[in-house]
Amino acid sequence: MIVNTQGQPYSSVIDPRNGKPIHFPQGNLAKIPKEQRVVWGRQERGQYISEWIDRKYPVPEGGWASYDIHHIHPRELGGNNDFDNLVPVLREVHQSEFNEFWRNW
Repeated sequence: MIVNTQGQPYSSVIDPRNGKPIHFPQGNLAKIPKEQRVVWGRQERGQYISEWIDRKYPVPEGGWASYDIHHIHPRELGGNNDFDNLVPVLREVHQSEFNEFWRNW
């Protein structure tokens, strides 16, 4: 089991693309300066949702408004905006589980 510095385990939220838990990122997990991180905002979110729809995945239950787009390999640790690095997660779960986990990495 992977845990952060506070002993909190990595979340076992299911990836809606494959029905399996969202995997822990591989590779270097060192913080990078803000100016070197990929940009993430409304435009990038819209591009991701468009690609999601183009790939014929179903709209998440309740619609997109309740979802954050989770970077599996966090931007703060060098992650990118590639489709395979992103996954929709309910906002409440994203903030309470994933964001909390990485804050204490």
